[in-house]
Amino acid sequence: MIYIFGIRATRIGSFDIKNSKCEFCETGDTQRITVFGRYTHIFWIPIFPVGKKAVAECTYCKRTIGQKDFSPELRNLYKQNKSKVKRPFWHWLGLGVIGFLIVLISIIGLNGETDPRYKLLDKDEELMQENPTMETDSISYKIKQVFDENVADELNPEDFKYYSKVSGNKLLVLIQIPKLKKIKKEDRIEVLNMIEMIINSDQNLKEKEKYIGVKGRFTYLLIKTPDYTGNSIVAYSDKLYDFYGAMPVEKK
Repeated sequence: MIYIFGIRATRIGSFDIKNSKCEFCETGDTQRITVFGRYTHIFWIPIFPVGKKAVAECTYCKRTIGQKDFSPELRNLYKQNKSKVKRPFWHWLGLGVIGFLIVLISIIGLNGETDPRYKLLDKDEELMQENPTMETDSISYKIKQVFDENVADELNPEDFKYYSKVSGNKLLVLIQIPKLKKIKKEDRIEVLNMIEMIINSDQNLKEKEKYIGVKGRFTYLLIKTPDYTGNSIVAYSDKLYDFYGAMPVEKK
């Protein structure tokens, strides 16, 4: 069996114990203690250390005992000498990588250029509603009618939210389907096809550039623009930004 996550141990050092004798053969100055460092891992990549364990071996009779069976005398001698064994740096490898990624992401976030168009998309998302009317949003109203008749009840179509917007030769359609993840990935594309079919049935909309975003409970899973189609756990919602025009150039 392959364990993705767990705890492993590796030998990190050993040392001889003077002034002690083996309780089995009673030979003196023959005790050697080997220390193993324990660490958590993911896919065999060390994340962080979780302690040590020791094993004592008599170099004369080869009898081996675990740390829990050390005599009080041997236990005290081990405590006095265990600082001789240092844990290797790679036991912290995972923490180091995580820390590096956090710093890298922070640097990118501080120096990266933020596209102000995300605010426009957020604002339009807030306008999505469960019951659009012919007067308030005729495009969404038509889409809702078709969805209500054709979508399975287990997806709760009454909870869907809709919004559409026309700007010049561009059309934006946003739909939220809270249980979208229940639809198999290979079948989700049919949602986009259905939306496009409804839109194209209107001659006034057929030739417009279409920007369609379908989100689940929290993130977009389906995106369709004139030059991009996304069907993933997290689709790139920034592909919808072009509906709002080119990214504003910062004045210096």
